[in-house]
Amino acid sequence: MNKAIILASENIHTLHKWIQQVFTDRNGKGLEVMEELISSFDPEFTMITQQGKVIGVPEVKQLFTSSLGKRPKLEIIIEDIVPIFNDKGIVTIRYCEIHHECHQYKKRISTAIIDTSSEKLRWLYLHETPISE
Repeated sequence: MNKAIILASENIHTLHKWIQQVFTDRNGKGLEVMEELISSFDPEFTMITQQGKVIGVPEVKQLFTSSLGKRPKLEIIIEDIVPIFNDKGIVTIRYCEIHHECHQYKKRISTAIIDTSSEKLRWLYLHETPISE
């Protein structure tokens, strides 16, 4: 596996660890990681939510800010990371994201485009699709 794909794969885990910290605010760590989390998104980042809405960084920031500590029992699990395409460090990658909370599991398949070409990795795009069980 090449370096860009390894970096993107590792970054998926890192980003979701930060998201979990924000949602749970365990040990007051949510606010600590908020700036790093938000700065991981390119200023032109767009996301297609599970509801099909297109949002950008301002809406993502609002989501995380308003969700700080609101889901203390949340565990986020990342599985099945599959690289799709890599061009000069711009990696398209698919993964399964599982939210485990209060004995319930909610799954989604996500496709992300992550720029690994500089020291600071940037998320350019994310599309989430819910999985019905």
